[in-house]
Amino acid sequence: MRIGLLRHFKVNCPHKKMMTSGEFRQWSRKYEKAKVIKKKVEMYGIQWDICYVSDLPRAITTAKEVYSGNLKIDKLLREVDNAPFIHTERLKLPFEVWHICGRLAWYFKSKSQPETIEGTRRRINAFLDRIDWSKENILIVCHGFMIYNFQKELRKRGFKGEKLKIVKNGVLYQYVNEAIEEEKINENNNNLCG
Repeated sequence: MRIGLLRHFKVNCPHKKMMTSGEFRQWSRKYEKAKVIKKKVEMYGIQWDICYVSDLPRAITTAKEVYSGNLKIDKLLREVDNAPFIHTERLKLPFEVWHICGRLAWYFKSKSQPETIEGTRRRINAFLDRIDWSKENILIVCHGFMIYNFQKELRKRGFKGEKLKIVKNGVLYQYVNEAIEEEKINENNNNLCG
């Protein structure tokens, strides 16, 4: 069995270098609705049996470019919200500080973040528990931080693939579980013999 993880295309949403917490939140809302910059994605000639996609527009647009069948839209695949880690009215910090510190706050279970690390893991596992495992090649189109966490959960379930630290836009990452393949072959052989 093969699972392909694909991060949406790059989003066309420039930002200021320095921001208050309010400006970072405002930029985040714009990012949710901004258009993507389409590009060619290397899909390695794989025939994907099914495609699950986040319900956010940037992911749906990307999925429509790489998959021609019906999309299975699922809000469990939404990106982990990255809220300001502190609230400032006048103090401006570099954009990168807001972004990185928000993720660190999530990791260290800060109350500033709407979702906890455990909540993200639960969401990923709830999704994995309900997908159609009878399919051989499953494509999942979602978001960078979600994919970063997703690949860890796949490895816990016996999948092998690249250990990601940085997830690039519009790049397909593949994870394979040969044990599931063997299980399906044995099941088919038993059905033929039975």
